[in-house]
Amino acid sequence: MFPLDLDDQAGVMCTIHTFVDVCLNFDISDEAFIFNLERLYCAFEAFKQEGLEYAASLRAFIAVTEYVNSQRGMLSFAEYLTGLSIGEIKALRRILHAHRGLIRDEIKSFARRKEFNRVALLEEFEGAIKGYYSVLVIRVDLSYSKDSMSEITVNDFYQHIGKLRDLITDKNGYFDALLTYAIALEQGITKGFHAHLALVINRSEHQSDYKIAEGVIEKWNEITLGKGTGWNINTTENKENYEKQGRLGIGDIRRTIPEQGNNALGAVAYLSDPDKYEQTLLVKPRGRKTFYKGDYQHHSRPIPDTEENRRIKEWNAQTALAKLEEEIWFKKI
Repeated sequence: MFPLDLDDQAGVMCTIHTFVDVCLNFDISDEAFIFNLERLYCAFEAFKQEGLEYAASLRAFIAVTEYVNSQRGMLSFAEYLTGLSIGEIKALRRILHAHRGLIRDEIKSFARRKEFNRVALLEEFEGAIKGYYSVLVIRVDLSYSKDSMSEITVNDFYQHIGKLRDLITDKNGYFDALLTYAIALEQGITKGFHAHLALVINRSEHQSDYKIAEGVIEKWNEITLGKGTGWNINTTENKENYEKQGRLGIGDIRRTIPEQGNNALGAVAYLSDPDKYEQTLLVKPRGRKTFYKGDYQHHSRPIPDTEENRRIKEWNAQTALAKLEEEIWFKKI
């Protein structure tokens, strides 16, 4: 019923999340419920680790398995499930349904948090872009090769992200002219644990956004001991496509061109999308964040009052958000 890969931790968590969603919102037979409960319990136990916190859907699943374990005595998990009556199966399903409100609250909380983070993110990048005549805005997605995903746990993921953030904040290597950054940590059915990275680089010190993005991917591969991979969004082909759509916001961005400023913030806004709950981290080390950003400090040098520079005031985080919402509304028509 859920033909997903159960060989990696991220895939197991996504499958359990889907299982709970189907049980709560669609018709599923008792036979399918028991079959998948037993199969997913075994998969979950294989990746169980101390010190983790789980999404509400996974906590609902855990509540069911804990109840089964409290009742099965000397029977195995599977043996106990096969002997349940219709009434006892319904009792297990009621445990899941008791968590429906918690799951709904978590989704609402996720959207509120993402909205808050998005405003802070865009204001951060607005300040960095407006601080210099020309900057490079870079977007890179970082993940793991399909062959390596079974070896990667969420603790490994956070360890790798920690090493990358150390390089970023210390401004080493490709980050030596960094003005600010943001990282969003997510997980998905096909890509597993992955990160969306956005950078603003001082263009007076670097000319090629593509090479920097490639360098970041190479560094990620090094950090992950060859298990990492990445998607360089700053390719010529991508930029030409965005240009045709009037949405080019990566690469060379000039603060005196409002369209570029709005588009750059629109490109960065993807890192904190309130509608992407399906990509939320379903498991993470207890107390850890899923979103990080820089703290840009303006150089305080005055900007000459010229006709060109006055155009800087024509765009900001709010105008970028308004344009983004208009595009989203248009796509829904």
